[in-house]
Amino acid sequence: MVGIGYDLHILVKNAKLIIGGIVVDSDIGTIAHSDGDVLIHALVDALLGAAGLGDIGEYFPDTDEKFKNADSKVFLNSTIDLISKHNLKISNIDAVIILEKPKLRNFKNQIKDNLAKLCNINSNQINIKAKTNEKLGYIGNSEAIACLCICELVNIQ
Repeated sequence: MVGIGYDLHILVKNAKLIIGGIVVDSDIGTIAHSDGDVLIHALVDALLGAAGLGDIGEYFPDTDEKFKNADSKVFLNSTIDLISKHNLKISNIDAVIILEKPKLRNFKNQIKDNLAKLCNINSNQINIKAKTNEKLGYIGNSEAIACLCICELVNIQ
């Protein structure tokens, strides 16, 4: 079973930039109802989609005050518990993070290792790519960050 997820957040000065549960050293960060972790949000959507269980907004709505400033790792843990109850586990994850700056080359392995730990899988089951938007649009002007994520779930034997 395969699922795809997407997320986008506005970037502003003097805010935290969290990607895959890792705080990335940057002078810009996200504005969001929760912690604005685009990678975990896209991954949660991909996991729910692969399992046929809806989307992130159904479980963690941005209209619910209990999720205000929430750590997105809580969303991921809850989603992994949910798919496990449906006898599913993660086979692999592939993600593309789209932002103009900061460059993520020095953070990709740390993000990958952290996601592997959070998902209880090997880091070789995860691939993280970072791309720019070639200075085009909101992302290219460093006004936004986006992430696309695809995952495969398999039945627990």
